[in-house]
Amino acid sequence: MNIEAIRKKYKKEWLLIAIDKMDKKRTVPLFGHILAHSPRRYEIDQRSMNYAKPALVVYSDDKFPKGYAAAF
Repeated sequence: MNIEAIRKKYKKEWLLIAIDKMDKKRTVPLFGHILAHSPRRYEIDQRSMNYAKPALVVYSDDKFPKGYAAAF
């Protein structure tokens, strides 16, 4: 499933997405499948520790919940 479609499906939740296809030139995940979703970030962190392959942890909305920020 397209990563953006997954994000739209799960509103205001943290997502753990297994990466199925990646744009290697831009290093951007394009397609994947959902492994876990939760409104609580720590639940996704716990699930991600048990997954050995590359995965994406992302918030579904463009604006983070209060108390979170992004760094690049």
